Formats: sequence, C-alpha cells, structure tokens
Amino acid sequence: MSGRPEEGLYGNVESQSSNVSQGGRRRARSEFESDTDYSSATRIRLEGMYRPQWTMSSTVEDILLEGSTNRTDMKLNDFLRSKLGEEWVVERNGNVIMEAFIQEPDAYVQDQRLLGRIINLTEYQVYKLHHEGVFFLRQWREYKRKDTLTPLASGKLNGVLTEIEIEASREADERVKREEEKLIREAEARVRQEAEERVRRREAEMKFTMSTNIEDVLFQGGVRVKDIKLNDFLLLEMEGSGIVDTNRDVSLEEFFNEPARYIPDAEVLKGMKTTVRYLKMGRAVMREVDMEKDVRMLHEKGVVSLEQWRDYEGKDTVSPLAKGTLDAALSRVQTSTSVVKSTVLKGYYESVYNASWHHVVEIPDGEGTVMKVREGEPPQSWTYKKVGGTREEDDGVQQSAAERLRLMVLAWDDGWPYTMNGPHRAGNDLCVNCEVERVWQIVKRGSALTVRPTLSPSDVC
Repeated sequence: MSGRPEEGLYGNVESQSSNVSQGGRRRARSEFESDTDYSSATRIRLEGMYRPQWTMSSTVEDILLEGSTNRTDMKLNDFLRSKLGEEWVVERNGNVIMEAFIQEPDAYVQDQRLLGRIINLTEYQVYKLHHEGVFFLRQWREYKRKDTLTPLASGKLNGVLTEIEIEASREADERVKREEEKLIREAEARVRQEAEERVRRREAEMKFTMSTNIEDVLFQGGVRVKDIKLNDFLLLEMEGSGIVDTNRDVSLEEFFNEPARYIPDAEVLKGMKTTVRYLKMGRAVMREVDMEKDVRMLHEKGVVSLEQWRDYEGKDTVSPLAKGTLDAALSRVQTSTSVVKSTVLKGYYESVYNASWHHVVEIPDGEGTVMKVREGEPPQSWTYKKVGGTREEDDGVQQSAAERLRLMVLAWDDGWPYTMNGPHRAGNDLCVNCEVERVWQIVKRGSALTVRPTLSPSDVC
C-alpha cells in the first residue's frame, strides 16, 4: 500500500492538473472565481471534492510534500540547489547523501545560518521522520518527539490526524445510532409480536372447556411479561436509561426481585421507580409470579383442568385473583355446556339417542332360504378380504348352514331429519348393506383415494 491519498470520484484530477503550469492554474482559478454562475458555497463544495482523502495509512511524505517525493540517495548539494538555490551549495561535503547528512548535520555543514535554514525545510523534516522510523500517519500518532519538528510540519500532520479522528468519531457515532435504531426496531417487533400472540391466544382460549388447563385459563395463553428481557423494557419504556450490555439476558422477574443489582446507579434507579410505567410493569410481573405459585400448588394437589378445579375443595387456598379467574371461567363453561345440551337434546339430533338397530338374516332350509328380522345389532358383521388395492366380501368364512347377514337397519319412529327433508323422503329407516359397509371400511382405513377418487350414488346403494 503506497499510503498516498485515496482516489475518489475525481481521483485523477490531480494527476491531470499537474501538467498545467502555475500561471495556467492561476488563470483557471481567476476565470472560475469570476464566473457568476457559481455561488461561493458551490465553489467550496466543488473544491472539497478535490481535497485528498487522508487515512491513517497515508504517508507523512505525501501529507507534508503534497505528492512530491524525497530521494534518500540525493546529494546534499542537489538538495540545497533544488530547495534554496545555487548560491547555497557548499564546497565541502556537497556529495554526501541526505540519508547520511540527517544523522550528523553539524559534521557536514558548519555554517549555523545555513544549517538552520536546512533544518527548517519541510523536506528535511520528512527525511528526519523517516530516519526515526516514522513513515505513516498512524506512526506519527504514536511518535513521542513531535515537539522536535517545526511548527509547520507538526501542525500539518496534527491537523490531518485531527480531521481523521473527528471523521472516525462521527462514523462511530453514526454506527452506534444505527445500532440503537436497529435494537429499537427489533425490540418493538418482538413486543408487537408478543402482544399479537397474546391477543390471538386470548381469543382462542376464551372458548374454554372442562378439559382446559388451569394455567391457560390464568395466563390466557399469552407470553409472560415476567419473561420480557430487561434491556428491551428499558429501551422501549425508559428511553434506554440504565441499559447495560451484560443485562441483555436478564428477565424482568429477576430484575424486579433485585433492581439495584442490575442498575447500580442509584439516581437512575430512583428516577425509574417514580414512573407509572415502572410501577405498572412491576405489578404485572409480581401478579404473574403469584399466579405461577398458585399453579404449582394446584398441580401438586392434582388439579390440572377446570373439571378438576370444579371438584377441588381447597379453592380458598389460592390467591383471590387466581380463584376469581378460575371460578369465572368455570361458570362460563358450565353455562355454555348447559346451552349446548339443551340445544342438542331438544333439537333434530335427539334421534341419535333414541334410534334402534335391527338386522335381516338369510337362513337356509331344505327347500330354499328364509329371511328373518331380528332386533339389535348383528353379533357378527360382514367379513372382507384384501384384493389388490381394495376390499371385497369374503364368502369363504361363512359356513353353509349358518345364518348370513343381509341387511342392517337403523330406525327411529319420528324419522331422520335429513331423509325427512330430502327429495326422495327415504322414510324412518336407514339401511346398510354389505356394499355400503365395505365402502365405509375403505374410507375408515384411509384407502378411499387409492381405490376410487370419487364415489357415485351407485357405489353405496
């Protein structure tokens, strides 16, 4: 890495302009400044584009000499001739190289006036820094003998160093700000997601049943506020006051048990404790902690569901809040169950409770067969065997002289709601033959789709 200024959008302008004479530069500047199309602010902004962008890896030579270079093998007289003029060359030791001259300048130039002029040259200062191992700006930052340089050289290097440090500080502040904004967005998203989850679960759990877990009743199926992370709470509710990186995994339950342990600044903690948000969150956390104790105690007593809570005789042993919540949920379930029962038993589907089975059998005799109707379900339904991907009736298991089941009938005197209102009015009896039951066995075993994608009315008649 050369350490030269980094090229930006206009990085090649400097190299192009180096071929222009000084007079040409002055004329161009004069023309530029006389152009009324540009305001002074615009000129400043455009000129800023041409300023080199120094970094900590930039060389002190580039900074001090602005692109020119020193040669370590340059002779002393060549150096004096190029920097001070022909009249300043020395008769003795003029051929000593600058690298040697830097080490003992008094040994080669006895004229103190000339020596002073040489030492004050910026080019000499660069030689001196190189001799002491300072080549880059980052080395200048650690250099202990800055006061040995001329004010011009040290001031220029310090100025560039300050600019870089200010810019680095600004970028660091922007990174911190972006990180804080990111943390706020993430925390807000987590809290919003948790709130939506609480609402969703609460809406779902409002339909309690006797088998509903008491824990779901008490906490409404939502995310516990006591499990919220301390830093999230401080960031969203306390404007970031008191945030410590080591507290990122601390829950609010842990925090409210020992606030001073996690926020050692007494003044900050005192200010928090006077806010409504702190007090409300503290009460919510403690309420959840108390209800968790009730849940553990009830579980130890074998009370897990609302049904078990109904029969539990030690209801007064839990906190009033937990008892009130469980009693209210139990009351809603009992009321809801009563309404459902009355609706089912008094409506159309009372038939399910009063229907009765009969079945028809075929009995062989000496002259033929006889069909008889018997009450109740048959002792043995039809038997099937697997054939390929389907099932067929297995006649082989039937004994020749045994009764053969031909039909099963489910009947209700008042008739079935669907068949009574259907277009064909099938009557009060629902008939099930061998083919209907075969299809039912296929469906029940999950084979319907592999046997036949759709069933037509003829399949079950």
